Amino acid sequence: MPYILLAIFVLIVIWGIYIYFENNRIDVSRYEVNVKDLPESFENYKIVQISDFHNNMLGSENCKLTDAVEKESPDIIVITGDYIDSRNTNVDISLALTEKLVKIAPVYYVTGNHERRDLVVLAELERGLKKLGVHVIRSGSEFLERNGEKIQLIGADDLAFYADESLPERDVDKQSYKMIDEIDSMKDDACPTILLEHRPSFFDDYACIGIDVTFAGHEHGGQFRLPFIGGLYAPDEGYFPKYSEGMHTSGDSTMIVSRGLGQSVFPFRINNSPELVTAVLKRKK
Repeated sequence: MPYILLAIFVLIVIWGIYIYFENNRIDVSRYEVNVKDLPESFENYKIVQISDFHNNMLGSENCKLTDAVEKESPDIIVITGDYIDSRNTNVDISLALTEKLVKIAPVYYVTGNHERRDLVVLAELERGLKKLGVHVIRSGSEFLERNGEKIQLIGADDLAFYADESLPERDVDKQSYKMIDEIDSMKDDACPTILLEHRPSFFDDYACIGIDVTFAGHEHGGQFRLPFIGGLYAPDEGYFPKYSEGMHTSGDSTMIVSRGLGQSVFPFRINNSPELVTAVLKRKK
């Protein structure tokens, strides 16, 4: 019996060490994205995506994360929501990270569902981000320009922001119609469009309205990932989600889904290390 207990203890220790290292190392996923009619000036334009950070800590003062971002030498950095965690909010952690990121490249930010849960905290975060020079895009758009050529960057608030008294938070269909219509109304057909949005489950709609590239997160890679199968469960898609990570295409539209960098309900990930995403734009042949 003592040998069995010792074996169980050793297995628990090994499991704990594995979980610790799995949750404190950063995977860097790199993609080449073919974009129709991409201006020549934006060939090899590099975008680093940070998603679902949940005011995490990766290394002392997030040095692991900032070092990883700096090594990618991005042209811009995009943050696709859940930069804070509504259950364990620490705005200072996210702002301290941002202070380092803005020294690497211009930063663009859109909200996630966790920001919607506490609008007072969101206001504090937004003030801090703007003070640091971050482009906070609340259902709006900006143009990126190079040598007189441009591409459009559209930022959409998370789906939860489209709820109101006539549109309950759980009425996902009506909220999504409102969100997609708003994105479509902002789209400039004269140049390629990049959409920053938190949830990937509406990719078919983004493709339908002609969005060229979408960056999303939210699903945390399924939180627990099974070998050869992928993510186990995601909040919007249920079990074995279709869009838990990676690059997806539909016609001329591409979506990249980040597994995210933090945790929320579950305090750890399994077979699913925090992920930093780098996308390089290429002219479609």
